[in-house]
Amino acid sequence: MPKDTFFNLSEEKRNRIIESAIMEFSKKHYNKVTIDSIVGGAGIPKGSFYQYFDNKDDLYTYTFSQIGDRKKDLLEKMQQYIEELSFSQYLRKMLKEAKEFEDEDAHLIQLKDKFMNECPQEVRKQVLKNEIPKSYRLLEKVLMSYIQKGELKKDLDIKMASYIITSCTVNLENYEFGEEDDIQEVVTGIFDILFDSFKK
Repeated sequence: MPKDTFFNLSEEKRNRIIESAIMEFSKKHYNKVTIDSIVGGAGIPKGSFYQYFDNKDDLYTYTFSQIGDRKKDLLEKMQQYIEELSFSQYLRKMLKEAKEFEDEDAHLIQLKDKFMNECPQEVRKQVLKNEIPKSYRLLEKVLMSYIQKGELKKDLDIKMASYIITSCTVNLENYEFGEEDDIQEVVTGIFDILFDSFKK
């Protein structure tokens, strides 16, 4: 995570550093991204970088944290639809919104692909350790709302249910897709199975 000196910078300068990191990490293999290229894109002296972050891994982890927070804020706004949507409909809409968020920026698509395929295992584990709990907390609120709404069973283990939903969505790339399989149909099938076990 950044040092206190990073948060003393102007918002514009902080954003410049993060945007430069996104550009570099989305274009190059993780091992080929250098501090020189990041500070060059951000327009800051190389020496300043180490006043803000310990190393490249530190910046990478924080970059994903910023993207994760933006995504979480977007999905939290969806809670206004809880009254009008069934739980199954809500999960589908949430997944659609999350995908649209990622797809709206080509650099985010590339960054995610490189994260899945090129990021060093230890760094990847740290990013997931930081980001996945955000999904748990968001889903726990949603599940509680649907329990109060009377759609889900009262004795549902919210912590375990949010873990299952998150695990299914995070690990979709490991699903054995057939040539005719459509990702949305697969996800719908998974959600239907989950809903059958969660509902009242």
